[in-house]
Amino acid sequence: MSYEILEERAFTVAGIFARVSNATPELIGDLWRRFLTMGGAQAIEGRRNDSVYCIYCEYEGDFNAPYTVVIGCAVDGDVRVAKGMKKVQIAAGRFAVLRATGELPMGVFEAWSEAWATPLDRLYDADFDRYGVDGVVTVHVGVR
Repeated sequence: MSYEILEERAFTVAGIFARVSNATPELIGDLWRRFLTMGGAQAIEGRRNDSVYCIYCEYEGDFNAPYTVVIGCAVDGDVRVAKGMKKVQIAAGRFAVLRATGELPMGVFEAWSEAWATPLDRLYDADFDRYGVDGVVTVHVGVR
């Protein structure tokens, strides 16, 4: 799988969250089920559009260490979030972008497997998946 390096502008995402690790992938699946059960993008007040983001942030180390996952939508930076939700700022910067193909969630997992196997100079600040309203899913890995 190939990737391209893109410059992304800063943006803010609000959504539900959990502390996870790659040793406990079922927790990410549980978070997705919770997000969809609560109404998906429609449950995020103040969202800019219906694209959904899965943010990976607050890394304790590399991708094998615990990190926080936030599933939600882009919002204005000053929006108030509901109880049980978290707001995270994604800094502007360079990202290796891979396009997920195939059935979800396997296509996203395969894109991440490719990212992990590729010698990227990762930042481990914030990475994200973007589930566009057009049906395109992209994986964005922060790089130097």
